[in-house]
Amino acid sequence: MNMNLLGAASSRRFVVARAAFLLAFAGLCVAPASAQARKELGRMWTFESAPLGWFQQAYDWQPTQKWLDSARLASLRLGNFNADGNHQYFCSASFVSAYGLIMTNHHCSRDSIVKVQGDSDWLKDGFYAGSYEGEIKIPGLIVSQMIAQKDVTKDVEENGSAAVLAAAKEAQPDLSHQVIALYQGGMYQLYSFKIFDDLRLVCAPHGQSAHFGGDPDNFCYPRWGLDFSFLRAYENGKPVDSKASCFNWRTEGAKEGEAVFVTGNPGRTGRLKTFAQCEFLRDYAYPPAVKRQEDQVADMTKRAAVSAAAEKELRSQILRAENGRKAFQGYLDGLRNPRVMAIKQKAEAELRAEVAKRPDLQEKFGDAWDQLALIQVKKISAIKAGESSRGFAADEQKHEKRVGQACFAVYGTSIPPDATMSLRLSDGVVKGYDFNGTKAPHFTTLYGLFGRTNEFGGKHPFDIPQEWIDAEDKLDLKTPFNYVATCDIIGGNSGSPMIDKDLNVIGLVFDGNIEMLGNNYVFDDEVSRSVSVHPAIIIESLRKIYGAKKLADELERKKN
Repeated sequence: MNMNLLGAASSRRFVVARAAFLLAFAGLCVAPASAQARKELGRMWTFESAPLGWFQQAYDWQPTQKWLDSARLASLRLGNFNADGNHQYFCSASFVSAYGLIMTNHHCSRDSIVKVQGDSDWLKDGFYAGSYEGEIKIPGLIVSQMIAQKDVTKDVEENGSAAVLAAAKEAQPDLSHQVIALYQGGMYQLYSFKIFDDLRLVCAPHGQSAHFGGDPDNFCYPRWGLDFSFLRAYENGKPVDSKASCFNWRTEGAKEGEAVFVTGNPGRTGRLKTFAQCEFLRDYAYPPAVKRQEDQVADMTKRAAVSAAAEKELRSQILRAENGRKAFQGYLDGLRNPRVMAIKQKAEAELRAEVAKRPDLQEKFGDAWDQLALIQVKKISAIKAGESSRGFAADEQKHEKRVGQACFAVYGTSIPPDATMSLRLSDGVVKGYDFNGTKAPHFTTLYGLFGRTNEFGGKHPFDIPQEWIDAEDKLDLKTPFNYVATCDIIGGNSGSPMIDKDLNVIGLVFDGNIEMLGNNYVFDDEVSRSVSVHPAIIIESLRKIYGAKKLADELERKKN
């Protein structure tokens, strides 16, 4: 379904959803107002299949087509050109002013800063251009903006993805096109993008401010990470005119319990993986992967200790490796959680039962789970024999596709597909949670940054730059710093804007708590949370630490 047909389809979905909502309200449906069907599969909705009925049920609100289009066009995917000239994406971003200003995480632009800093140490000391002329071009860095979408499932099944892609390139050579397999191949979408390839560095905080707490605080909360950076897109040597496709700015942020939304590009989830596949990952794949990551971190840390020059060269790589090690450990811990595996097993049994009710589906897909279980047995045997288990990949992928097709045949777009580094819309609410026998507040403040620094004696990684210490008296220590919400995120969502119902930026996603990592295979929002930089601390730091009044005014739409 292309974009110009989406409005009609949305209207039809609204009628159905509204009717269901009214029935529930009248007491004819016993489901509670917050009951999401197949919640274990998460809330990474595609824009073309936004769950309008669920939004109405959960928040007494639903987006218009104009809202969806505006959010889509303001949301970006951040990446670069790889060695073979293709696009490679790793983070999310968004337009946040009418002049091509792009917001993303510091850790998403960290390698780019290293690339252009020369003899300076902007990764450590921060950077602010101060003017268009001072903005630094970053070679190879790009963002993509989704312009259009089309369901090409039938075309792909008849002619193959390559033919569909070639036809799209011929029809619209000025756009970049991508065929995305959703539901493990249950359906295919053609997404078409405008590429902005002249990006320039505008502002970045001190590296230690962005990564305060280092590896111990990574994937943790409460948190005090100032993980932002700003870039600007240019065309023909001038800042891009993005007034028709940018989010507004809400410095005060969202209130506790308020509905919020993340627009971004989650990289990969495995929620359609079978129970047997999850057991294999838990017992045979992740343990050695964690060990490899630990060894890599230890090796680079040892090499960095040789000299200041070596530390500067390896700093960004070490941070990335530490992040990977902790992420893999979190995925493993999630699969080792009996509650997670019980949810996975129950969901799989229910899907298989639905397939069995329909003879056509049972004949076509019924044995897919058993075939995948058999493949895991073969992989385990290979590993125990000292052989590689990679030789079963093609066969495994074939049966994974059958599971995805079965799931789509039963549930359709009422469930979200697994993450594919393509644009998604995730909903949730601002909410704290219980942990360690106490409660985590829904937001932290600048008071906490100085408190945590003092509690650890200012020792790394709990040290703050001298500029912050010198400015303590003029800072408003009540300023919100980081906050949490129940939105569904994973790697790739870094740099995603968190927005409200009025398309205002009310946060910048940069992390999740450690419990969130278990959501890779089964989504659960009981204690898992997304962690965002609060817009108030971004403005406070720009105005009082980095001398970036002009940039703060651009964000807050104040005229100089």
